[in-house]
Amino acid sequence: MRGMKALSDFDYAELRVENGTETSVRVINNEVKTNSGKYKGISVRVLENGSWGFAASNTDTSISELLKKAEKLAKLESGKISVKKTKKIKRTVKDKIVSSKQEEIVGKLLEARKHMEGKEIISKSLACSDSVVEKEFYNSEGVEIHQKIGYTYLSCSDIARSGALVQRGSETEASRDGFGKIDVFHAAEVAKEKAERLLRAELAPKGVFTVVLDPEMTGVLSHEAIGHASEADSIVDRESILANKMGKKIGSELVNIVDDPTAKNFGLLRYDEEGVKARKTNLITKGVVSGFLNSRETAKELGVKSNGHARAASYDSVPIVRMTNTYFLPGKTSVEDVFDIRKGIYLKGMRGGSVDTFSGGFMFKAEEAQEIKNGECGAILRDVTISGNILETLKHVVLVGKDFGTSPGMCGKMGQEAPVSDGGPHIQVKKMKIG
Repeated sequence: MRGMKALSDFDYAELRVENGTETSVRVINNEVKTNSGKYKGISVRVLENGSWGFAASNTDTSISELLKKAEKLAKLESGKISVKKTKKIKRTVKDKIVSSKQEEIVGKLLEARKHMEGKEIISKSLACSDSVVEKEFYNSEGVEIHQKIGYTYLSCSDIARSGALVQRGSETEASRDGFGKIDVFHAAEVAKEKAERLLRAELAPKGVFTVVLDPEMTGVLSHEAIGHASEADSIVDRESILANKMGKKIGSELVNIVDDPTAKNFGLLRYDEEGVKARKTNLITKGVVSGFLNSRETAKELGVKSNGHARAASYDSVPIVRMTNTYFLPGKTSVEDVFDIRKGIYLKGMRGGSVDTFSGGFMFKAEEAQEIKNGECGAILRDVTISGNILETLKHVVLVGKDFGTSPGMCGKMGQEAPVSDGGPHIQVKKMKIG
C-alpha cells in the first residue's frame, strides 16, 4: 500500500483502513424506516515525543497528509507515553457471514410484529442493524492484520397499558454470522410476554434481602461493576476502586470473573485495533483481583503484556481500553439449591442503572422480579432497584449455580459503542438493598 514506508519514520505509527456496509431497519407500529449504505475511511495514529497524534478521513486524503497532520498534533506538547512492543506478524481472519438483503430483514420484522400484538399492547417496535466491515491494520513494527467481521443486533420492545399503569417489555438478540441466525419471532414473543406480565405485577418491597440474580443480572453485575473497573486506563489514572488491589481478596472464593474475547459470542475479538491478539483475562479468581484489561499503552505503564483490549467504534475513533465478553464463571451448586431461601427476591433482566468505578457504588433496575418463599418463586414484582457497593456485594455471594447464560449488548464509553456480551449462572447474594 502506498505510503506504508512513511510509518517507520516515527517512534511508533499505525494505519487503519475500513470498508463497511450497513443496513438498518426500524419498525414502529405500522411505520417502517430503512437505511443502508457503504462507507470507507482511513486513520493514522503516531507517537512522537511521548504524545499521540491522530487523524482520520473518509475522502481521498493521502496517507502522507494524514501522517503529517497527526505528527503536528503529537508535537503540540511533549509527554511520557510509550507502548509495549509487539512481534511482527501478518494475519488474515474472517467471520463466516451469510448476508441478508434489506427486503428480507423488513419482511421478517413485519411478520414478527404480529407476534407482539395483544389486547393491552399500545405500541410495538423492532430495530435491526446488520453490518459487515473489512478492516486492515498496519504499523511501524511490521504488523499487518486483515479482518472481515459481521455484526447483527436486534431489539424488540412492547409497551402495554392497563388503566393508568404502563409497562414495557424488551428483548435483544445478536449474531456474528448474519441476520439469518437470529430468532426474530422468539425475541418478539418474549418482549410481549414481559410487558403483559408486568401489568399484573406487584410493587416490590423495600429493605435488605437475600436475592437470586438470573444469568443476565449476574452478567450485568460482572460487566458494569467489575469489567469497567478492570479497564486499565482507569487503573493507571487511579479512577477505579480496583487500583492497588492486584492480588488482594475483594470477594467470596466463589467469585470468578473473566473477560474472554475468544468466546464465540457478540463480543468476539481476534485482534484488537492495535494489532494485538486478544486474549482471555482472569479479572477475579476465587475472590482475588487477578488481572486487568490492557491496551499497549496501559500494558507498558503497568509493566505487563497487552491482552488485546484496545477497541475503537470505527476508523475515525481512537482506540481505548474496552471489554469484550465478560462472564461470571459457573460454580458447582444446582439451580434448585441456589433458590433454597426462606424469604428472598429473584431478580431477572436489566433495565438501566449506574456504577461509580471510583467508589464502587452501583444501582441497577431489574426488568422484573419474583418473590421467593421457601425455595419457590411466587408473586411477580415490578419497579425493583438494587444498590450497594461492589466490594461489599462480592463478599456476600454465597452460592453460585452450575448453569450459564449470556446476553448481547452495546457498551458505551467515551462516546464510543462496542459490541459485547456478558453473562453467568444464577447466584445467591445476601444483604442486598432493595428499593
